[in-house]
Amino acid sequence: MKMKTKIILFYLAIAVMLITSCQKDLDIFIPDTTTPGLDTNWVASVTDQSPISEVKKLLKKENFIDSMDAAAGGTFQTSEGLSVTVLPGSLQLLNGQMASGKIHIETMLIKQRGDMVRLDKPTTSFGRVLISGGEIFIRIRKENEELHLAPGKFIYIKYADPSPTRLMKLFYGDESNPERFNWIPADNLSGTGNVDTLTNPSGYELFSSKLRWINCDQFADTTSVRINVTASLPADYTNANTSVYLVFKEIKSVVGMYGNTASKKFISPKVPSGKVAVVITITKKGNNSYYLGHETITTGQTSLNGDQTVPLKPQPASITDIKAYLATL
Repeated sequence: MKMKTKIILFYLAIAVMLITSCQKDLDIFIPDTTTPGLDTNWVASVTDQSPISEVKKLLKKENFIDSMDAAAGGTFQTSEGLSVTVLPGSLQLLNGQMASGKIHIETMLIKQRGDMVRLDKPTTSFGRVLISGGEIFIRIRKENEELHLAPGKFIYIKYADPSPTRLMKLFYGDESNPERFNWIPADNLSGTGNVDTLTNPSGYELFSSKLRWINCDQFADTTSVRINVTASLPADYTNANTSVYLVFKEIKSVVGMYGNTASKKFISPKVPSGKVAVVITITKKGNNSYYLGHETITTGQTSLNGDQTVPLKPQPASITDIKAYLATL
């Protein structure tokens, strides 16, 4: 009887040891971010219904709106300091007829890096980094129809800038790829346009042959050192719910870090090395859950064979919080 009792106690002791050992393992268990409950799917193309597209709509700024007579033309000025002059009889309907009667003009002047992120308008031209002197949006409508400038006609734009430079050139926004906005030099297009500097007060004057997105830019330095910057995020941060940007601190430049569906990484190639910048992530998960991540780096400082990986840990944030942070850039 005593022998049986000893055997039972022995096995009980082993069981206790095993339970204790398992409990220790539970205490240090790290959740797997690739569990089936998390959405880790990347998409071939981002649509208007994708979560990240919904975030971008919430971050957009309001346009300034006014009206004038198309035949008479006129000058429209905003509280942002933007002045837009439409010449008499310079606008056409889609069918080529000259516009007449009442028209509505919408404008926006973007000079801050955070607003370039909010509007998803990076300062790059075919992958090359641009330094922006100001992004301008101009849309003119006749009822529900969007108008355009007649051949040989220009729209005139003025705004203040404390330190204008004659190095600035005119660029037009290419919206053909909704996932990758691109700036095209006006010199590469018919109709072209021009940028002049102003004094007293100092600023810029733009002569544009196109409407919608217009930019006053110069190419960043052409140093031979270029690197790839990659954002390292948890598996459930995908191109369907997340956008990533590289915002430079020393120059007015914003670069998109686009999702690569093959590697499932957000990457920006051909980034100038030795620049202080911040990597920013904006995410929507679920119905109304938003996340903001940001990490300041020096480009190329921790690169390996020309590749720099930046780990980020996005935190919950409201849309108001995200707007407030972007306003600090």
